[in-house]
Amino acid sequence: MRPEISICIAASRPAGLARLLESLARQKLPEQTAVEVVLVDDAPCEASRAAAAAWRGPGPLRRLEEPARNVALARNRAVDAALGRWLAFVDDDETVSEHWLAAYLEHARQRDCDGLFGPVLPRLEAVTTRWLDPELFYARPRLASGTILGAAHLRTSNALLRASLFQGRRFDPAYGRSGGEDTELFARMLRSGAHFEWCDEAFVLEWIPPERHTPRWLARRAFRGGVVSTRRQDAGPARPARRGLARALAAGTLLAAGLPIAALAGRPAAFRRWLRLCTQAGHVYAHFGGDVEEYGVDADGP
Repeated sequence: MRPEISICIAASRPAGLARLLESLARQKLPEQTAVEVVLVDDAPCEASRAAAAAWRGPGPLRRLEEPARNVALARNRAVDAALGRWLAFVDDDETVSEHWLAAYLEHARQRDCDGLFGPVLPRLEAVTTRWLDPELFYARPRLASGTILGAAHLRTSNALLRASLFQGRRFDPAYGRSGGEDTELFARMLRSGAHFEWCDEAFVLEWIPPERHTPRWLARRAFRGGVVSTRRQDAGPARPARRGLARALAAGTLLAAGLPIAALAGRPAAFRRWLRLCTQAGHVYAHFGGDVEEYGVDADGP
């Protein structure tokens, strides 16, 4: 019988993968809902093989290996192998709630939409930098269920999409080492008429390891976000590159000028402004042809 849902995972972190699979094994699914797990490992090791071999969850798990350290290629292999009518995406540094898929399916059966996206709630594995409040620096916006989505909220970190959307479409390997391949693909789907909604009940937890709970990592992420965003915009509908560069330079100048004033409000306020400045620096860097690599640099990924 064809599964209703294929859970697609691109894995490069064995410890996180084991934790994710344990949470998936506890899914409470509606009756007669068949699922499968399609795991593509692009950093194969004995620990990741052991995590897959220990699977005792609902439905079969198929594990594939992607020799290239490229997350877009890993996601594409999962899509190619998936048999479900719906494809669910979750990252290997996350865990899912017990009713994750049930919440998605209930929403999908009540409303006519092509895809659903849900909350990613930050959780610290350990406190490294005390003043970096996870709700302030790591949390993503939450929306009311049923909210119609634009490209800014579309990520593979927590999503359920119709398999038919992937006919003739795949993640672009050009973003496979920088990240952003998910938003780029889903934005193309939007431009082709896809209808995406928010499902606030289908939440996942993102586990932040100690090495990410630092100002340096957040600044690097903000800079990378600026680079990838500009690359994606430049690859989309035509837009004047010089105008985009001028806006980034102007915004960066204003942010830098306001840093001393922001510092009066305390370290968190000043650092939030610094992160915005890092993003603008990423925009400028990309306008001059710069790029970044995160996936494949080490096992941590972005």
